[in-house]
Amino acid sequence: MFTTAPGLVQYLHPSQVAPRQSHWPAITLSMERPWCLLVYDVSYNGQKLSQTSLVAWDNTLLDLLAKIPVTDLKGIARLDRRRDSGPSWSFNWIDALWTPAPCEAPSVGALLFKLSDDPHVRNGRMQPMPGAPGRRLLYQAPPWRTGSIEWTLPCS
Repeated sequence: MFTTAPGLVQYLHPSQVAPRQSHWPAITLSMERPWCLLVYDVSYNGQKLSQTSLVAWDNTLLDLLAKIPVTDLKGIARLDRRRDSGPSWSFNWIDALWTPAPCEAPSVGALLFKLSDDPHVRNGRMQPMPGAPGRRLLYQAPPWRTGSIEWTLPCS
């Protein structure tokens, strides 16, 4: 599941750092389930740096969201495995993330989310979910990050 690559160092959020631990090696996507990309700020040598973590499990994402201050959260994206031709992973920003209401069935899953440019709240299996009172909002995208994003690669 994890593949190391020399020289690829990522600094962790202080809530996730064990004593004397400063980085994780690079991670290769090898699981068939969706992953989340969590973007947040960390402090390192007195500077704020943007950090990105790849999260494989909903409960791990819940743990991270409970520990990282809301002001440090910059974005959450969902990576889904694709079966058609072209890139093997799709990438979508999440505009909002909730825990299900107590009245919702356990089969709903641990998280509900709304993707950019999608009017529906969805469960982890991408099924649209009807509204339910009592859902707890965990994350809402900053106003500058909502909607579509175009990626520009520098010319070489």
